[in-house]
Amino acid sequence: MKKVLFLFFLTFDFIFANSLGLSKTDLIVLNKIKSLADEPIMKYSLMAIAIKETSVGKNMANFQSNDFGLFQSNIKTVLSRQYISDTPANRKYFALRLMNDVGFATANAIIELEYWREVHKDNWIKIWSSYNTGFSYRSDTGFLYAKDILGIIKKLKNEYQL
Repeated sequence: MKKVLFLFFLTFDFIFANSLGLSKTDLIVLNKIKSLADEPIMKYSLMAIAIKETSVGKNMANFQSNDFGLFQSNIKTVLSRQYISDTPANRKYFALRLMNDVGFATANAIIELEYWREVHKDNWIKIWSSYNTGFSYRSDTGFLYAKDILGIIKKLKNEYQL
């Protein structure tokens, strides 16, 4: 009986030890992201968004939606917030900057989250939903996105002890 229990717990531990499929490099990047914000909810939000949006930097460009960088910031929103005219040259420059400058990408993600935080009065489910869907945060897409972010945060805290 002890052998059966041992095998069960060994198998259980193996299956759930890395449920997000994070590599050692991913964990280093996530710890760096965690150091870039002061508030715990912001740290975990940024880490979860990086996992959800780009698999921690593995998919940094989405040309269909024009979202770029570690946190998939929308290029039109970035240009607007930087007070930069929306030209092809500016789009290219800032898309490359979002993909190559983690500080710039992080600052833009924080600005976006803080904008929605003000709109939604600290309701993080709505904030995460709006990060993905804007003012369509009540949509199924927005709700499922927020649910995924919350699930990732729980795993980061409980499974990975980040």
